[in-house]
Amino acid sequence: MTNSAVIVGAGVIGLAAAHRLAEDGLAVTVVDAAPDSQSGTSVHNAGWIVPIMSAPVPAPGMLGKAARWMTKKDSPLYVRPSLNPEHVRFMLAMLRYCNPRDFNHGMGALTTLNERTVALFDAYDKQGVAFEYHQVGQLLAFHTSEGMQEYQRATAPVERIGHTAVPLSGDELRDLEPALGPHVRRGLHCAQERHVDPASLVKGLEERCRELGVRFIRSSRVTEVRSSGSVVTSVLAGCQEIQGDLFVLAAGAHTGRLSRLAGCRLPIQPGKGYGFDDRSGSVKLRHSVYLGEAKVAVTPLSDRLRFAGTMEFGSSDATIDPHRVRGIARSAHEFLPGLRPTEQPRAWAGHRPMTPDGLPVIGALPGKDNVLVASGHAMLGVTLAPVTADIISATVEGGRRAAELAPTVRPFAPERFTARRRA
Repeated sequence: MTNSAVIVGAGVIGLAAAHRLAEDGLAVTVVDAAPDSQSGTSVHNAGWIVPIMSAPVPAPGMLGKAARWMTKKDSPLYVRPSLNPEHVRFMLAMLRYCNPRDFNHGMGALTTLNERTVALFDAYDKQGVAFEYHQVGQLLAFHTSEGMQEYQRATAPVERIGHTAVPLSGDELRDLEPALGPHVRRGLHCAQERHVDPASLVKGLEERCRELGVRFIRSSRVTEVRSSGSVVTSVLAGCQEIQGDLFVLAAGAHTGRLSRLAGCRLPIQPGKGYGFDDRSGSVKLRHSVYLGEAKVAVTPLSDRLRFAGTMEFGSSDATIDPHRVRGIARSAHEFLPGLRPTEQPRAWAGHRPMTPDGLPVIGALPGKDNVLVASGHAMLGVTLAPVTADIISATVEGGRRAAELAPTVRPFAPERFTARRRA
């Protein structure tokens, strides 16, 4: 019987899992290397809840785009040259998934996973989680019809779960958001999508967890996973040995290292995303807006506009590349000509946990009876946090709930990587 759980990772996935397991009546401990909840990747992102944009990163044509962008340090996708064997293996594995069959498989799996995303977020309010939550929909803006049509094809499968993308002209887009410039000629209106202030979501989840009795151990990096046969008995973090009946590895891009400590190597690597907040007030938006050709996300929050974009592989440190920040700002100005930041934006970077096939890793860690993994969500950590927590809860409970969710969860099982390695 499972009475206690140790969650390694206090990002949005770890907190969502801790909240759900505490609601289920477990005694929960959350362990994290960071000193507080406002310093990690979970607060440095666009804050979007977007089933309609839930697609695997490796996609047909990605190789060609990556090759064209390799010489541009401010491009939406950049792969830093590296001879690190682990990085090389990861990138080669990702390239193998850049084909229509694997992309369509991943798209279908993510669409099914997102069936209850909005309902689970709406339930947070009833459960006492306080956060800044916007339910006004999303716009995708494009300079060309070709750009829009590419996204129309990508979003079509999500219509079966009620998330639609309605085509609009440039003028119709400007009726909704007058700040969009004249070069925006086509777009999509996605009325069911939502967005949050990610920092407020993390704060709200942590506060509710504390009300439920969850214990937090901060500034404590897990350095050892101790086992007795196939059962993990404790983790060593800082100077403490932390015991539990169940262990959940939800440490984002660091989960690969943790899985190795537990005896199972999972290919989870960091992908660095960049962003900045504009508090000048020079541009007003109501909807979250995706700047299509630039691949930049713009999020209107209560006191600022947030800009986020780019994906950089091969960099695992916290350094800020100014070329990439300038690329985001320049691209944003092309779509929002009124944008006039009052000062050089203070940029941030966050490491997205990436997998070769572009799908999260959710489920039992092979070789261990009481370890679950919840990581690899790439840019969908906020979107998929509540449903990932629901899956963790069902797995712990077992029985009918777990059986009902089994077909949905199967594509995300950690064993897909270990089985491939054995083959």
